[in-house]
Amino acid sequence: MRVIPLLLLVVTGSLANVKITNLDRTVDLSTQIVKGTSVISYESESTVSDVFFTLAENEAEKLAYITAGENGVKDSKLKVVKDKSPKEGFVNFKIALPKPLQKGSSATIKVEYKVTQVLTALPAKITQLENQFVFYDGSAYAPSAYTVTKQKTVVKIPSGSKLQSHTNVSPSSKDSAGVTYGPFENQEPFAEKFVRVHYENNSPFIVATNVERLIEISHWGNIAVEEKIEIIHRGAKLDGPFSRLDYQMDRRGGKIPALQKFKTVLPAAAKDIYYRDVIGNISTSDVQLRKSSVDVEIRPRFPLFGGWKTTYILGYNLPSSEHLYSKGINYGLKMKLYDHIMDNLVVEKLAVKIVLPETARNVKLATPYSVERRPDESIATYLDTIGRTVIVLQKDNLVDSHIQPFTVYYDFDYHNLLREPFLASAFFFLLFLLIIIYSHLDFTIVSDPAKEARDQAQGNIDEIQRLVDKRLRTYDHVAEAARQYKSSRDESALNGAKAKADNVRAELNDSISRVLASLKGQQDVYEKVLDLSKYDSQLKDAETNYLAAVKRSTTKDGPEDKAHATKISETRVRSESILTSL
Repeated sequence: MRVIPLLLLVVTGSLANVKITNLDRTVDLSTQIVKGTSVISYESESTVSDVFFTLAENEAEKLAYITAGENGVKDSKLKVVKDKSPKEGFVNFKIALPKPLQKGSSATIKVEYKVTQVLTALPAKITQLENQFVFYDGSAYAPSAYTVTKQKTVVKIPSGSKLQSHTNVSPSSKDSAGVTYGPFENQEPFAEKFVRVHYENNSPFIVATNVERLIEISHWGNIAVEEKIEIIHRGAKLDGPFSRLDYQMDRRGGKIPALQKFKTVLPAAAKDIYYRDVIGNISTSDVQLRKSSVDVEIRPRFPLFGGWKTTYILGYNLPSSEHLYSKGINYGLKMKLYDHIMDNLVVEKLAVKIVLPETARNVKLATPYSVERRPDESIATYLDTIGRTVIVLQKDNLVDSHIQPFTVYYDFDYHNLLREPFLASAFFFLLFLLIIIYSHLDFTIVSDPAKEARDQAQGNIDEIQRLVDKRLRTYDHVAEAARQYKSSRDESALNGAKAKADNVRAELNDSISRVLASLKGQQDVYEKVLDLSKYDSQLKDAETNYLAAVKRSTTKDGPEDKAHATKISETRVRSESILTSL
């Protein structure tokens, strides 16, 4: 229970040995990201290896990025680690000095930090034609764990914007660029003085609530990148309906508090760029090739006012020679954790997935700042057998300062590069082999000879029935010609009809004889079919007698007509009876 107080006592003791002789703080409120810069001169009364930088707890909770370096020294970067604070409501950050600060000596450190989503819209809702006003709550005194001999805070607002109101603290002054608080002298540690600055800020407060970035590595010369991005305007919400006409006639131009278009910066080697959403391809975009980048100007389907959101997908390909390095079986992929999506964007949640080649092993990761590595996943694509390892990285609350390169190291045997071509070749070889084997197989089903004989006999009987029916119809035709003869007495027409019927009967009898020959093996069927020929001969003789009677008759409907019709009908009934019995 006494460990924590003891630690705080040690910290407090070390703080008493250092003081700040001068602190100049600038708080830039020109965008949705609060950008702070503090130039601090530390003086020590004993030898110390590190010093502390302090932030208010509410700002530390929304802190996205912080860096420190020696003031005036180019590319100087000092290690900054979050530390405990002896006073509630404040958070200390320990800065490791490049060399120990000796007694009586001083060091000037420049600290830059970025805080997100601490600006609040007031009013919370505005109409389409109104400007956006926000307020910032902070302290006129720069938070400090040390005694401060002299300090000053400058709060900057966007150029040309209106300062609605601010908290007056003596001494302070204001101008078109913002408000200056101080200079203040001899401030005690952790001193604070609440101030609020209410001003006009028409920059769109665009927040990427979720960014899913997929990087797929192919050792055949390509790296595919795809990002799914969800953005929302977190500024003052639009009050009332949206008018396209008013929007087009608005003369404020770039000062409209809405996202109209933005520029995404891709690597210089990016190609095959596509931009789409759930509806499909979005044509309102433009690509500009520059020496060190490819700039994509993106214009959403609709302008984003406060409270509005949209989701889109941006993808492209990169040559692996630009980002993939190798030495033997050791490979390294060096890319940015995410691309510059737009200026002054806040990314609430970023998930990066790196799809490694199949059979990659001994995976190691190097990142420029702390990133959470989630459990690895696996994905199977074309011609994969065991699946590819997917490295999953995640980080929250990012700003443009986080756009830095990371490196993934892994081992990959070169001969595994031939796995997929070999699998493809083996697949087609087996396919063709199966086709050859299939074409030589006989899948004929062995039939029942007795059943085949019955089926063939039934087919022959059906054919005979058709031929007999057609032959009987010729007698009907001749009878009709005879009835017409009684009216016209045109003997040549009657003789022609009789001759035509004889020719057709001769052809039908030949066909019946050929079919009948195939039935000789079935004696009972064969004999019954012969009876049909006997009935035909009898009907033919009756037709001859009928025509002779017709030529002698003087009446239109004589008894000979009825008798012949009855004869034809009886013959048809007998024939059908025989065929039905078969």
